[in-house]
Amino acid sequence: LRFDPATKPGLTEVADASVVIRPLHPLQFDKVTVSGENVEGVIRNTLSHSLRVLVNGSSLMLEAKGSADFRSQIPSGKAFSAYRLRATTDGFPPLERMLYLHDPTALIDSTDFGNRNVLVQKSRDGAGVRLLWKGQLAAIVSPLPSACEIRVDGDDVIFDAAQTAEQGEINVRALGEMKQGLLSGIEYLGAGEESSSRIDLERPEHIRFQPDKRWLTVPLAGYVTSKATVALLWDNMGLQPLFSTPNRYDHTGDHLMGLKGARLSCRVHLGDGINAGGGLDDAIVWAVKQRGLPELPRPVRTADQQRALNLSAMNGPLRTAKGWYHATWEGQPQHFFADHASTMFLLTGEVPQVPALVPNGAHVPNPAAWLLTGRAKEWMQHVRAEVTNVMRQQKSDGSFRYSGKFQRGHFEDTASGYCAIEALKLLDGARFTGERAFTEAALQALDYMKRFDVPRGAQTWEIPLHTPDILAAAKCCMAYLRGYELTDRADYLDLARRWAIRGLPFLYLWDDKPVMRYGSVAVLGATDWTGVVWIGLPVQWCGSVYAYALTELARYDRSLDWKRIAEGILITAEQMQYPDGEFAGTLPDSFNLGDQRRLPAYVNPCVLVALREKLSGRNESVSIAANSEFRVVAPFPVRIQNEQALVQGKAGVSYQVIVNGTQIVGVESRGEDVIRLRN
Repeated sequence: LRFDPATKPGLTEVADASVVIRPLHPLQFDKVTVSGENVEGVIRNTLSHSLRVLVNGSSLMLEAKGSADFRSQIPSGKAFSAYRLRATTDGFPPLERMLYLHDPTALIDSTDFGNRNVLVQKSRDGAGVRLLWKGQLAAIVSPLPSACEIRVDGDDVIFDAAQTAEQGEINVRALGEMKQGLLSGIEYLGAGEESSSRIDLERPEHIRFQPDKRWLTVPLAGYVTSKATVALLWDNMGLQPLFSTPNRYDHTGDHLMGLKGARLSCRVHLGDGINAGGGLDDAIVWAVKQRGLPELPRPVRTADQQRALNLSAMNGPLRTAKGWYHATWEGQPQHFFADHASTMFLLTGEVPQVPALVPNGAHVPNPAAWLLTGRAKEWMQHVRAEVTNVMRQQKSDGSFRYSGKFQRGHFEDTASGYCAIEALKLLDGARFTGERAFTEAALQALDYMKRFDVPRGAQTWEIPLHTPDILAAAKCCMAYLRGYELTDRADYLDLARRWAIRGLPFLYLWDDKPVMRYGSVAVLGATDWTGVVWIGLPVQWCGSVYAYALTELARYDRSLDWKRIAEGILITAEQMQYPDGEFAGTLPDSFNLGDQRRLPAYVNPCVLVALREKLSGRNESVSIAANSEFRVVAPFPVRIQNEQALVQGKAGVSYQVIVNGTQIVGVESRGEDVIRLRN
């Protein structure tokens, strides 16, 4: 019970309070469809006795708990019409539903304007608008808010009723066969998929037709159909978005995205459909460029303070006599993780003394510690064993197939993120060893992955294979970048860029809370379908993996300011870190935006350390240099010149380099180290 009596301090007395129980209406419309000149459907009686019902003037008898079909004729001849579906029965108020209908075959008395690509046909009675893209009807807009000005700006149509304070509604309905759909941070759909489904989320929150406004990461919705790309962008975050495919709002076969509220103003972007090479990627970039990237959050610490906080986590709650935790919750193993040892070197400049090393440990691998602690041979054995195992699992078409309970509901047994995780292992094996078999297997995986366009399936330890996922976007981006570095193939770089773009709708590019901007929603679903709902709940370690991929992409691509986006994600992660107490320096598993509360578990900050180093222009992991004859892997920056490897080491540090995947060379660093590659 919430009571907001006033906006200023004072005394309010409540004279009376009561609870009134209002039952649901006994009638329900069900399976309504609009077909030709008729509205058809089923009306259902939820009571335990029969009812006489009038549906738009037609009398029906409904048995107890029974139902009946109905059909009502739509007035013909109008391009746009508002049709009120109305059912009445004695003793209850009318049950009403307003349908906004469009007849594409009807002539329209309109005012036409536009340009070579975009034509607007606005009905003179103000009932609706037809939007044509390159001569083909792409979308309709109905209803329109009152006193709405409409103008064309390039490939955009601007609808402006910002001066009208009354509540209104504007619905944009894309036509054609739906191939891709997006409501940023809430829905990410592939061809033919339905919104508000239970495939990723079986709790009541699966109904996302009129979602919580704070769930929106970007005020962007869009569809790509067989006819065109149609995207909706707005600025006023107080407006209520609507999203439904198929359009259950009007019970028509189109695809709805709309807004409700006062002072409605929005921009509709038109582009090529799927058959002409269009896609959501273009619409996402359009929206980001139209709005501009938000300012970076304010750092909460100096560089030295941040380094000290990260070190306190590594030496404090994460450290045990048996090694380090990945994250401190009950049952987590403790190991001398290579990633953690590498992070300690980054933080202290000292090579950690460890009795053993175990691969991985952090969310972004950092194998430098193997070369810093004299374990290069052991590392190569791990790499070869892992890659060999992955190759055994790879199918003849290059794919990887998932088998487990989280396949339920998905239309196939594979997904972009699931394949990318395995492809990255092959790619790293190829990068570190140069072995042709590893490279061929990796490239076969990348070529298979071209069939995907939705980031999903990267967290099948607890999330359904089908569920859209920022980690999948990160892994796919990184995989194609590694492929580009190995082959110099332009199509791989283009795909790396596309997967980076596909991760943007998971990022909060607006805020109304101190810690929110550049926060990253991990998945658009729930743990195990009925567990934690992750929509609107940032998981910054997932975003940080995505940020790491963006820093790599920024070396080759300037289509967006990837480095700035990555830094925004990192600063927000640093804001979310536990600032003090028992778990100081660890990263919360998630962050509640509403009350700005950190939620367990307590995750290692290794990827944050690597990101900060990388964004500062410093080497943070192993470095690889290769030419037609030599491949050198070192824990410091390395380049090949005149049959020599030139390493920017650190004076006084002993380390190893690996030449051509097999030859191991020990070095006592003098700072600038020269290694002869030919004996």
